[in-house]
Amino acid sequence: MQLKNTDICQSLDWSRCLPEKLQHVLILAHPGHELRIHHWIELSKPRIYLLTDGSGGRHSARTQYSRDLVEAAGATAGAMFGDMPDAVWYKALLAGDSGFFADVLARIHADLSDMQDVQIVSDAVDGYNPMHDLAYAFGNAVNRLLQRPARKQLCSAAVPNVPGAVEVEIQLDSAARARKMAAVKAYTPLADEARQILDRDPQCFDRELLISQHFDWDAPWTPDWERIGKERVANKVYDRCITYKENVQPVAQRLMSEGDRTHAPRKVQRLPSRA
Repeated sequence: MQLKNTDICQSLDWSRCLPEKLQHVLILAHPGHELRIHHWIELSKPRIYLLTDGSGGRHSARTQYSRDLVEAAGATAGAMFGDMPDAVWYKALLAGDSGFFADVLARIHADLSDMQDVQIVSDAVDGYNPMHDLAYAFGNAVNRLLQRPARKQLCSAAVPNVPGAVEVEIQLDSAARARKMAAVKAYTPLADEARQILDRDPQCFDRELLISQHFDWDAPWTPDWERIGKERVANKVYDRCITYKENVQPVAQRLMSEGDRTHAPRKVQRLPSRA
């Protein structure tokens, strides 16, 4: 992963740094990731897209918790907002169904037809979960489709200690901090995860960061999630696992290819809502 050094934009009221007509789009892998940048959402009021419903392998969907949070912050839920379980996405990855992902991209792109000056923010590539990494790829592809390569894609890291150049740092005042803490406390399904993140990143209630990354989708890479998956296959927990080279990289490359298209948008296909 190659990173670029850039200046930090820091403000107690970050919205004052923004061009007057700039609109924000936030693309996240899982419901709950928006908690990491709760105050930024209050300030920028983005249109938010959630790829999965956060159900994982054994849990219930947590989309409604995110919908309530988004509405309370004054943001907007996009056309793709936790519609499909994680299992549907992983099934498509294992099947090598890159067309499934291209259809999702087309759906997001079509929903943005009313936007002009757009700043894309997404999850960062972190090697922690393949959907986190693909959320970044979706953001990259949408940025290309909107023909905004001059406006750098920004990222919010879903987990601590993710590499990237800091582009935006927002210091939370006491009121913003209290609202963020209340939002985290109300998000019951993520209570344990939030506690773990707080232990690893004690400043997460005092400041919020947006970073930039430059990730080469053509280069070889072995993310942590692949290593863990292979260990679970070896221990007979799984029959097979997702790998970067065989499953994720081809999908990301397809998304980049779709993002570089200059002809009319592809027809949006009807997507499944449940496994």
